[in-house]
Amino acid sequence: MSGIRKRKQEATTDEGGSPNPVELKGSGQVVSDPKTKAKKQNPFFCSKMAFGVLGIVILALILTATLITYFTLSKSTSRRPHILLLLADDLGWGDVGWHSSEIKTPTLSKLAKEGVRFNHFYTQPICTASRAALLTGRYPFKLGLQGSRPILAGSRSSLPLDERLFSQDLKRVGYRTHLVGKWHLGFEAVEYTPVSRGFDTFTGFYNGMQDYYHHTTSGFDTIDNVGGYDMRRDVMDKDGVPHVDNMLWNANGTHNNIIFTNEAIRIIREHVTDYKGEPLFLMMSYPNPHTPIQVPEKFVEANSHIRNPIRRKYAGLVSSMDDSVKQILEELKSAKLLDETLILFLSDNGGAYMGHSTEVPTGSTNFPLRGMKGSLWEGGNRVPAFINGPGIPKEKIMDEVIHITDVYPSLMKMLDIDINKDNLDGTDLSPLFQMEEDSKTRKNYFIYDIDPVYRQAGIRKDNWKLIVGNSSLRQMNHWFPPLVENESRSSFEVMNISTFLNEAFRQIKIYHNSRFCKSIKCFFPIELDHEVQLFDLQKDEYEFNNVAGEHANVVEDLVGILNKEMEAMIPPVNLLQKGNARANPHLFNGTWHPWMTIT
Repeated sequence: MSGIRKRKQEATTDEGGSPNPVELKGSGQVVSDPKTKAKKQNPFFCSKMAFGVLGIVILALILTATLITYFTLSKSTSRRPHILLLLADDLGWGDVGWHSSEIKTPTLSKLAKEGVRFNHFYTQPICTASRAALLTGRYPFKLGLQGSRPILAGSRSSLPLDERLFSQDLKRVGYRTHLVGKWHLGFEAVEYTPVSRGFDTFTGFYNGMQDYYHHTTSGFDTIDNVGGYDMRRDVMDKDGVPHVDNMLWNANGTHNNIIFTNEAIRIIREHVTDYKGEPLFLMMSYPNPHTPIQVPEKFVEANSHIRNPIRRKYAGLVSSMDDSVKQILEELKSAKLLDETLILFLSDNGGAYMGHSTEVPTGSTNFPLRGMKGSLWEGGNRVPAFINGPGIPKEKIMDEVIHITDVYPSLMKMLDIDINKDNLDGTDLSPLFQMEEDSKTRKNYFIYDIDPVYRQAGIRKDNWKLIVGNSSLRQMNHWFPPLVENESRSSFEVMNISTFLNEAFRQIKIYHNSRFCKSIKCFFPIELDHEVQLFDLQKDEYEFNNVAGEHANVVEDLVGILNKEMEAMIPPVNLLQKGNARANPHLFNGTWHPWMTIT
């Protein structure tokens, strides 16, 4: 800088300090600058100049402060990417195109191929537990939502209110947050509903399943089989008041896929018009391809190459979800938001080979993985997943293990959001999402589940997987390949729903009559070989060979970790309770609605 200043001085003064002559442009004449001389002789010139410099300094400070404010706000809002979270329901490992399935998923497969595919992404065995783990970053057995038991319609078994959800963190830093589709984390009081838990709007249904066209929930999981209408648009108003009374009666007769796709498009258009410059978080929580298998015929016809009619119809539900994603991407592109959108896709658990209320297979498959939804086998927890968007490498496959609880801390780190939440079970694996070096703080294990009711637990540490107790209550131990051409009933021994429920209620009664215990030894005698199963997943990915007898030290180590984790376990609240009488839809104009008031 001193050299620059010296050259400036030489250009404006002579050796004696007098002003240098200035050549008048185009005249060839050289004259002295009388104004400069007059300023130098003016006694007020120095003070005026001082005030001028001071003004420039003040102006510079104001501009600097303005720029700092601008960039700070940009960092907390528009500089962060938009987020599209796509959550499928009961989608099997073998039900997507990028896993060589006969079910074609062109839109999702393209996104997967062009982004990072997670080859070992794990969830919980069932929908309620997975949604809780996703949104809180915590194991469900620490939330009372463990076990292969969903929250049933009208029951008091909701996600605890003292848990902060990552939707609330996103909203705190300026995101517009929207949930479309399935909730399934409780609605006993307004405080438990999505708009009270970080979402500006919620369009969809509170319960775990419903008729795709008539939007009613009924069956074994309700009050004496009482059905209720469950399609709504809830909002949180600008004053922070939740509104949960807007039932979408006109939706009756329209397929869920159409309703939810149109709602996503409406949200995107409204965002561009009313909230331009703010980041968007849109969570599409699809009911597809959960039972009942109801799908517009055009999507069944699109899978005419699949010979088995059950599998073909199931494929239609998958295809309709893929088509929905296609329309949403087209709208994001039209709104010039797509290039700034981070897209994460996963299923909430493995595919359900058998349905809830029938002995006829659904058409799903997790093959070649073992087991299905509700079990601790790989087929119940290892799911199709990928990430795509700005900052994400192209055409990569990630073979590192990622658990659903890792999504919360990893996304927050990628978005540079300080969450200040020290009870997370998930780990920041954002470097893995971006195909960089592994996180230094990651754990080398995760818990499949710990359930004192069905007396089962599972853990994976490095390449070792341990299952203790009942590996699955419903005899879901098989490897279920896709249905062959004329297969219409299960060729495997699988409990029907009635037998399953009887056994489940028997286990729950035993649990109620026993002491709540935080030790594996209280569950079962682990010295019995048939109740301890150990697999080396690096050598035996499909869980054929139990090697517990050959690695007693590994079993002891993994049981020790389970016992340590169980210290934070709380009693389960989801015990297949039938709905509370106060929740009866007949009391709310035939709808499912919050029925309690928190005082």
